[in-house]
Amino acid sequence: MKTFPLKAVACFCILLNGNVLAQSLEQAVSITLATNPELESAFNQYQSQLHNAEASQGAYLPKIDLDAGIGYEGIAPATSNAKEDTDLTRKEATISLTQLIWDGSATINDIGRTAADAESNRYQLLADASDKALEVAKIYLDAEQADEVLKLSEANLKIHKKIYRDIKRRTESGLGSTADVTQVEARVAKAEANLLAAQNNLFEAHSKFKQTVGEAPSNLTFPQADQDLLPHSFQDAKDQAFKTHPVLKVAQEDIVAARYQYKQSQSPYYPSVSLEANHSIRSDAAGYLGSSSETTAMLRLHYNLYNGGTDRANEKSAAYSLNRAKDLREKSYREVVGGLELAWQSLDLSTQRRTFLADLVDSVSKTVIAYEKQYQIGQRTLLDLLNSENELFEARKDYLDAKYTEVYARYRVMNAVGNLLDGLKVIVPKEWTEPSGD
Repeated sequence: MKTFPLKAVACFCILLNGNVLAQSLEQAVSITLATNPELESAFNQYQSQLHNAEASQGAYLPKIDLDAGIGYEGIAPATSNAKEDTDLTRKEATISLTQLIWDGSATINDIGRTAADAESNRYQLLADASDKALEVAKIYLDAEQADEVLKLSEANLKIHKKIYRDIKRRTESGLGSTADVTQVEARVAKAEANLLAAQNNLFEAHSKFKQTVGEAPSNLTFPQADQDLLPHSFQDAKDQAFKTHPVLKVAQEDIVAARYQYKQSQSPYYPSVSLEANHSIRSDAAGYLGSSSETTAMLRLHYNLYNGGTDRANEKSAAYSLNRAKDLREKSYREVVGGLELAWQSLDLSTQRRTFLADLVDSVSKTVIAYEKQYQIGQRTLLDLLNSENELFEARKDYLDAKYTEVYARYRVMNAVGNLLDGLKVIVPKEWTEPSGD
């Protein structure tokens, strides 16, 4: 199959997943791109358009036709004609060759148009693959984050239950109040609710993962985006996007195709010239017994003088289609720049947020340690410890969210620039990357 490189990677990844080896983001993306029906459909659309381009080139080659027939022929001559009526079994065969010489450049423009359409479909395939890879990255990160939040929630509930047992023992021994027990019971219920929510989020994340990738997640690892493929500045990112983003290349190829279509619409204003050669053999035909043959070789010119205004209307339609393609290119430029701005801003803010939250986690962790020491000497209560543990739990959850948001923002920037597939080291089939004319 023409998608063999991705299929091979997918099979290799499936074999790895059968063992206890970790399933990387790159493997998940490779499996998805090799098996996703939407991308298979886009690839088939590209192949269909590619063969349309090949078909348009056939007009430059000779056309050879064979026409043969056998059947009854009866002729009743006019009464003034001395010939008698004839009843014959007519047999005839004709072979003809037609070679187009010039058709007002209709064929050459049709070849250019279909080739540009094929290139547009190829770039659209790459754009769809990149968007799908980003979707997989988001789902992969969500699944990994949900797993970490679940572990945090389990540890948080364990701490709550331990403190609850300690407070309950102190209350039963007369050293604590029932209000403290009631308050801690409410905190434990909240921790249990958080755990259930974390379990549900993990289930949903795994369900989305399986639906998109095609298999359940197994031993996921925290991914690291390739820093070398991230632009150093927003201007560098924008310059790179204008050069490499597949969506912009789709728009450009659509303009090329529309321009060829406009030129093609003007070809009816010119005559067409062709060379035609025919050789015919007839037997018992036209009322005569016996065989006859006829050979012709002619240079033919066909020139339409009037077509009811259809040609002019087609030309105007093609001109408006060309203008529309240019408008869509401008729309694509704006969408690419807008998407890049959002991705770049998200990366910048999420990086800052992660840094601040890392400091917060560090500070709250120190507070928890300090409270435990103060509790040992009677300066803090178990409720103080519980409050500090709750604060640490929330800080760690916020930090996890910022950490995963930052990594996803890096992949968003790569996708907005147009090099996400390279960043994920995905091996795509050479048919996806080679121009259709090669």
